[in-house]
Amino acid sequence: MKWILKYPVFLSFALLYFFCNNIFLPQGLLYTALFTPLFLFWLYKEDRIKNLIKWSILLIVPIPFHVYLGFDIRTYIISTGLVITAWVFLFTAIEALQKMKDKLEEVFEFVLFVNFVLVIFILIGLYFVPDNSVFWYIKRITHGVSIFPRLMLMSYEPSHYALLLTPVYLFFILKILTGQAKYNRLLIIGVGLPLFLTLSFGVVGAIIIAIAFVLVVYFRKLPIITKRIVLFGFPFLFAVTLILWQAWPNNVVFVRLENVFLGTDTSTNGRIKYAFSIANDFVLHYKAWFGIGPGQIKILFNDLIANFYHSESLYEGVWRIPNSMAELLATYGYYGIILKFGFEVYFFIRLKIYQNLYSLSLFIFIFIYQFTGSFIVNIAELGIWAMVFQSKFTDFNIEKLRKSSMKQKFDN
Repeated sequence: MKWILKYPVFLSFALLYFFCNNIFLPQGLLYTALFTPLFLFWLYKEDRIKNLIKWSILLIVPIPFHVYLGFDIRTYIISTGLVITAWVFLFTAIEALQKMKDKLEEVFEFVLFVNFVLVIFILIGLYFVPDNSVFWYIKRITHGVSIFPRLMLMSYEPSHYALLLTPVYLFFILKILTGQAKYNRLLIIGVGLPLFLTLSFGVVGAIIIAIAFVLVVYFRKLPIITKRIVLFGFPFLFAVTLILWQAWPNNVVFVRLENVFLGTDTSTNGRIKYAFSIANDFVLHYKAWFGIGPGQIKILFNDLIANFYHSESLYEGVWRIPNSMAELLATYGYYGIILKFGFEVYFFIRLKIYQNLYSLSLFIFIFIYQFTGSFIVNIAELGIWAMVFQSKFTDFNIEKLRKSSMKQKFDN
């Protein structure tokens, strides 16, 4: 890995992004936010500031409507500042990925290695410190199961940690499925163990749906080894599921899934059902078609409870909407939703994301996940969108995989 010595700055920021973006900082503050002036200077050197300013007009459009509705000045300014730092990070990530696209696979290999080493050490440490809340999330995952630790490494929570590493995990999963990986067993452990320890149903579920979708849609164009893995792997997983159902029906996975389908899982209800309902109520109650503005959800929540729901049970503490799209709806209204959807579809078509197995899988994953969790200034989500539109793994081009499949048929 001689590239490590050649690109120390890029590698340092990659490690910061994946593993320690919030370490030793107050809740909500990230190093990527603190480095905004540095990012702006770099974009200026790369002659990308004009492009950033041009697109930033979209953030200015809703401001007059927010002024008309009124807002708490302090929280509005602070939250708008966070939005700007996230916006700058997005453009910086896009530019960095464009320059380092030929080395991205090696970056992923290094990140996977570092992640696995950290996980092993933290697992060993759990034996000596069972209630370690620094690296482990020790809260009940759903009712009906006991409390047990879930891996979150140095992130906010397990789902955020899993989300950060998803581009890396998905890359190596597809490497294995398409027969391009050299050390399948090591990669399966390196990907599977950390994902399993997080028990992030949102992330794992979205990964499964994304992979299943691309395999079904492009099944005929995929290499023979992929078809064999699918045809033998699906019955195997089905058999394992049946055995678990009979031998251990009350395991945490089955109990959580049962609670989700019965509508009794508080996390799922809070992140999806209530998140969108409350966000839309904000828009309707205040007639905020351009949203109520950054930072105003926690300010106006009790007012919504009292005057829209006509409830006397006010919320104590700081309340937020734990869903990226729902928070976007409340903050920037239908304007924000239409804009985000529009850009996702536009760049999906313009950049022909559907022609690359990895880009398409990652697109489907994050498209689904934005409806199940995250938040509008989530650097992990923005980083994934940047990778969707800028990662150029030509080995996953559908046409190249199709030719490989045809060659294998001819050779056989």
